[in-house]
Amino acid sequence: SVQGKTWRPYVSVTACADLGGGWLAPSTSGMEPALVLGLGVALAFIAVAAFFLKPYLDWRGSCNQSLESQVARTSFQFAPGELVPPAWKAPEVVLSVVVPAYNEEYRLPQMLDETLTYLEGRSSSYEVIVVDDGSRDNTYAAAESSARRDPPLRMGEVRIIQLAANRGKGFAVRAGMLAARGQLLLMADGDGATSIRDLERLERALGAEESPEAPQIAFGSRHHLREEALAKRAWHRNLLMTGFHCAVWLLVGGTINDTQCGFKLFRANVGKHIFASLHLYRWAFDIEILLLARFFGKGIAEVPVTWVEMPGSKLNLLTGAITMLRDMALVQVLYRLRIWQPSVL
Repeated sequence: SVQGKTWRPYVSVTACADLGGGWLAPSTSGMEPALVLGLGVALAFIAVAAFFLKPYLDWRGSCNQSLESQVARTSFQFAPGELVPPAWKAPEVVLSVVVPAYNEEYRLPQMLDETLTYLEGRSSSYEVIVVDDGSRDNTYAAAESSARRDPPLRMGEVRIIQLAANRGKGFAVRAGMLAARGQLLLMADGDGATSIRDLERLERALGAEESPEAPQIAFGSRHHLREEALAKRAWHRNLLMTGFHCAVWLLVGGTINDTQCGFKLFRANVGKHIFASLHLYRWAFDIEILLLARFFGKGIAEVPVTWVEMPGSKLNLLTGAITMLRDMALVQVLYRLRIWQPSVL
């Protein structure tokens, strides 16, 4: 108060408005496009990184879990901790046939009927392990029905394992191989594309006696059918398959022409070691088998087999080729960085 007058601060309404976002506040209109662009780039980077690292994240999410904890049910009983036989335990049968199956209720019965009829005609013990990879159809029931034969099986048995969730073909084969009890371990696709009688060719390639010089693994191969397949397939399928084989040669190398045929035979000690070390759980797991065999110094024989293209494949050729290329690149990087290393039995 001066000379009886009271002074009051004066602030204009316009200035108050300016304080709320007018000329006194920094303008954001020029920043918005840059902010949106930066956010888009960041999201794209996260999406690409998540896609590229998915096989690692899949493995990381289950690497500390036992196989039993990932099984929903089985057709046979086992004591806790004994689904996977210990490494020191002697084989109980001559041959284990591991059949991965995902939504195969229609194709699996014929494959099992042909396989069991053939194996019953041999004079050696066997087991067929069907691994239902979290199917959404009646694959488990179809396998159970095929196992109930008349007359009953004499030389072997069918054992069914159903996984709690779909984990991928590689994981399903790994589960069956680790649970197998045979001297020889055969991987055979559930569609029956390769004749089970070609098992004899793979057995001959391994030889009757195990020796350090002999191959320990036999890959069924469709390479001899390449020209016929090229003539029958559409041009875009041939282009994708040729590109994939070139990528395998560039990233993996080696002399194996057909890495992806689902008909492979392993001596038990080698097969157990390889599948205990497996990290890729989807379609490209065959590539890691090749790399692990090379790491362990185990020879692979490539054997021509009979093969018929069966309808009803679950593999989309384009997306499958993209994810396989990703997996092949990632497995090389992670092994070179020693983030992934073979298991020690």
